[in-house]
Amino acid sequence: MMRLRLLNQNFYRQLLFLAIILLLVACSGIAELHRIRATTPERPIATPALILTEGLKWLPGTVWNLLPAFVALAVVPWVASHFIRFLYDTKDLREAHKFLQNNLFGMDSLRPLMVVRGGQIITAGGTLCDRVGGRGALIVYNDSAVVTEKGGRLCRVIGGPYFGFLEAFERVWEVVDLRPQRWVYTVEAMTRDGIPVACEADITFKIDDRYIDEAGHVRIKAPSDAEVELPDDVAIAAKLESTGIGKPLPYTEEAVFRAATGLWVRIKQPDHPEQIRKWTGRVVIGDVEGILRNIIAGYRLDWLIQSSSPGRKLPREEIRDQLRQRLEEAYPVGNPIGVRILDVDLGKIDLKDKKIYTQWIEAWNAEWERRKLEGEAEGEAELARLNAAQVQAQAEMVLTLVEAIRPLVATKQDVSPYLIAMQFVETLRWMAYDPFKRMFLPPEVMRTIRELERVVYRGEQPSEDAVAGFGRLLVETKR
Repeated sequence: MMRLRLLNQNFYRQLLFLAIILLLVACSGIAELHRIRATTPERPIATPALILTEGLKWLPGTVWNLLPAFVALAVVPWVASHFIRFLYDTKDLREAHKFLQNNLFGMDSLRPLMVVRGGQIITAGGTLCDRVGGRGALIVYNDSAVVTEKGGRLCRVIGGPYFGFLEAFERVWEVVDLRPQRWVYTVEAMTRDGIPVACEADITFKIDDRYIDEAGHVRIKAPSDAEVELPDDVAIAAKLESTGIGKPLPYTEEAVFRAATGLWVRIKQPDHPEQIRKWTGRVVIGDVEGILRNIIAGYRLDWLIQSSSPGRKLPREEIRDQLRQRLEEAYPVGNPIGVRILDVDLGKIDLKDKKIYTQWIEAWNAEWERRKLEGEAEGEAELARLNAAQVQAQAEMVLTLVEAIRPLVATKQDVSPYLIAMQFVETLRWMAYDPFKRMFLPPEVMRTIRELERVVYRGEQPSEDAVAGFGRLLVETKR
């Protein structure tokens, strides 16, 4: 079918050119015939001899009239071919003449043939068809898509598999790889405490295949199961089958167009290999590098290299989750680069300068030694405060007991030991209810007080535990 289209186009164009030549010949012949009749005053009777004589007179004049047209038909293509060779720097005059012929009369064969596969032009790259444009044959494999340009304007998005033709002066402006892209890029960053570190970012992404349906929901295009119709040209079909044309990969034309036009001029040096950064570099070097640097700058080095703790992720996993979340927020449906993030992973976080390990360990030891000394000083200060509080509480306890018994001792009446014991027990009970004083009493103070109540109020014999507890209570009070 492709060759038949070429033959039809070429046949009709050449037929049109032949019709123009015949029209010129007819016009020239008619003009010469009128000239001959105008110069002959009397027209004799037409005889075969006369017709032959006039024909011999008519033919040279007709050819002479057509001579400028024939010269122009020969000179104009020759001049145009030299101009094309000079303008587009072709390798020879034949290539320039073939380019002119294809654009005037159409292609008579599948040459030039441009093949796009794996996100790049693998055939006819750098040729006149690539630099200037068609006419030319174009084959795009299923793993690629192209954006074409004609007359200084982007005109078409062609996704593979595609078998067709480039129009006159239509050229492939940019090629986009539709396969998932996996970039492992080393990002250099600074920690919160100013130490340079390096981390490998493993990012997998592809051309966006998401779209928003009529209900406003985000959908993902499913891979096509349709069989690929190969061209009827036997040689081309066999070549495509051997290389594996494959089924179409899901994508959206808007995403392909955004990725193709998302060029980034990074360095203002025309000869620098990284002067123009394409859509893949913008994702990794532009956004991933900047986001990861900002995340790492929020953490100290000791936190980044510490081991995992129960119930908590590794620092690398936490940073990876933050990076994935921020990248997904940066590339929603319809983002300016036309990208969808598939997976995010991080490698080990290393120090750029190995000498920093030793310096960091020394600083870490000094920091922990300082914290240890501060902790010991705070502990000693707290112990001194507790001892002072204990002394104060014990003094208040003694004063309380003395103040409770003093009225009984100061009276002139005889006071029975029973009354003194009752007052002593009651005073101990109220002291036991005071949290500040109770903290410095023995733990079993309440049980001892209950034993004393049974002895005093009921006249029972005290148990050995009660006597021992009462002794400890007196000892603690005296302290």
